[in-house]
Amino acid sequence: MVLNVVVVGVGGQGLLLLSRLIGESVIASNTDINVSVAETHGLSQRGGSVIVHIRMGKEVFAPLIPRGEANIMLALEMLEAARYLDYLSRNAIVAVNDKVIRPIALKGSLPSKEELLSALKSKSSNVYVIKASETALALNAPLSANMALLGFIGYILEVKGIIDINMVKEIIKGVGRGRVREANLKLFNYGYSAARNLVRDDIINKLPY
Repeated sequence: MVLNVVVVGVGGQGLLLLSRLIGESVIASNTDINVSVAETHGLSQRGGSVIVHIRMGKEVFAPLIPRGEANIMLALEMLEAARYLDYLSRNAIVAVNDKVIRPIALKGSLPSKEELLSALKSKSSNVYVIKASETALALNAPLSANMALLGFIGYILEVKGIIDINMVKEIIKGVGRGRVREANLKLFNYGYSAARNLVRDDIINKLPY
């Protein structure tokens, strides 16, 4: 079986780094699992919409996740989470950053956070909002909000027996230096604790793999 993860947001939020670290963490922790990471759409240098497909399992034959088959969504921005909700499988786990970024080309008013959450919850009963950007800003590391989502999925993958959490922390130590490295680890721990407190193990155990 294959576990499917979509990572969504806008360019400049560190989605590709987040996705790469997830893949590296799985490979470093478990040599029996194959991982495919594929960016299919995005203007990463222009603040455009970005979606990355991550597939992990013993037999991964195709890089792209069909619509309706993503088991987990990590969203660094709420509008982009709503944009790609058709990728979600029934009762997928959704971790969404409590942040809305106005698209450059959008005219008129933005949907409210409540409206965006309602759209997500219409697709899945397992939607969790975390204050990744707010926490990163408080640590003077606004570009490290992605590490909170790494911590969130880190807990899930640890419960599934897919990764070694200590191995993940060692990989994180290779990203940045000094104050940035410290902030990355704090944000990782924040996301990990959020998942541990919010997501029941029985929900995680229903995931494939």
